[in-house]
Amino acid sequence: MTALSDLIKKLKMKAPNVMEYFVDIDNAKARVKFISKVERVVRNSLEYRSYIQFLKNNIDLNSCIFFENMSQQSPGGRKKKISIQLHHEPLTLYDIVDAVTRKFEEEGKEINAMLIADEVMECHYNNIVGLVPLSKTAHEMVHNSGKIYIPLNCVYGNYSQFIDEYYDYLDDSVFDKINRKVEQTKNMKPEDFDAIRKQFTYLEEEGYDEVQKVDLLEEEKPENISDTVVVADDVA
Repeated sequence: MTALSDLIKKLKMKAPNVMEYFVDIDNAKARVKFISKVERVVRNSLEYRSYIQFLKNNIDLNSCIFFENMSQQSPGGRKKKISIQLHHEPLTLYDIVDAVTRKFEEEGKEINAMLIADEVMECHYNNIVGLVPLSKTAHEMVHNSGKIYIPLNCVYGNYSQFIDEYYDYLDDSVFDKINRKVEQTKNMKPEDFDAIRKQFTYLEEEGYDEVQKVDLLEEEKPENISDTVVVADDVA
């Protein structure tokens, strides 16, 4: 009978070469690419998803600050099929990652995407990152319209502590942005929210000054039509 040891064939392998992890962020293009990569690592991490879920379930960050009726939960606690997204404010996630990266550079630490992402998440868990709940539409408008400003008093999270702790690592443009947002918050008026109010547009046709209400005789009524119909060349 063949022994099991006789069926085992041993192969000797050379020790693998030591792999060096090197990140070159000396030029602006490479730096932007690296920071964007860290942003993706953070957003796609289990820790980040768990953190967002915790805020929505326990801190009640599940209603849009602009559209009060846009909420992921009904008054009875039942979840709605509405997407509420958490927007970083007044510092973007890019600003935060950039500051942590600069800290690593100044302290001579290894520039590693995973290690930097860990510290960024630690900042989130320490509640020193500003966040605002927005509906998907409002979120897109904030990023793309350039007309909607978020009052700083609507921001959740002690973002001022982050600014204090990472003061030496923040880009000058960040301070300009903070000062601008502070002034916007101080001077904000109700009409500043006009950009997100409903607006109806009517198309006018020559010869029709306004929408006309016409009462049809009983015998003239088509099936499945109410007692009064509106005949209009204007379209809402």
